[in-house]
Amino acid sequence: MKMTSCEEVIEELRAKLLKGEPFNKTDEHNFKELCELTGWTEEDVRNALVSNKTPPFHKYFTEAQRLELWLKKEEAARKLWGAVTALLCNNIKEVCVLEAVSVEPLVIYAKTLYCYAESLPTEGFRRRWEKCIKLFNELVEKKGGLMEEKRAERKRKLEEICKLYERARDLLEEIEIEIEELVKENDERDFIHYSEDDFAPLRLRRRELEYRTDKGYEVFVDKDGAIYLCRKDGTIIAER
Repeated sequence: MKMTSCEEVIEELRAKLLKGEPFNKTDEHNFKELCELTGWTEEDVRNALVSNKTPPFHKYFTEAQRLELWLKKEEAARKLWGAVTALLCNNIKEVCVLEAVSVEPLVIYAKTLYCYAESLPTEGFRRRWEKCIKLFNELVEKKGGLMEEKRAERKRKLEEICKLYERARDLLEEIEIEIEELVKENDERDFIHYSEDDFAPLRLRRRELEYRTDKGYEVFVDKDGAIYLCRKDGTIIAER
């Protein structure tokens, strides 16, 4: 099946992003056109080009409703269109042909609103907006509901948090070994007090880690990674 010019542009931009090559002026123009076509942010378009996935539709739908409440018609209509394309398309290439192949009335209503939001009188915009919201909610319900989409996004974020937690645990264990060596260099009978968590420091404040030793000394790890052993009055005894 022959690719459309839109699909060819997507392949060209994707290839450059994957290779880390800069966009030329034509690429920049085409990229802006893709942002307009999809209704998505530049960041989401870049991610969609690389990952071949669409952004979460509920993010755009929520933002569209917020903007409409603030009477920002053009911005609200763009975000709503972004929600529609994210909902109905599995990848960014499908956006190229969405209007041609979709039988959903929502596509026509939302695209018309997106194109003519600025020229529509407030009451006319409101009527079309309410129609779009009704059709959007009906379509979401037909496709399995917003809940599953939110759960999938929440699961992804939890997985990211777990990875970061494991990395933080490993890093803190390395720091604590360094601290123990520093304390022993100054007094072999001293040791470190930790928090109830078996790896976390007693306190995290202003991006600094804080520990205490058995003899009341304090140990700080600052945001630049330096470790300081201090007396109660703040006098630095040793560092590394």
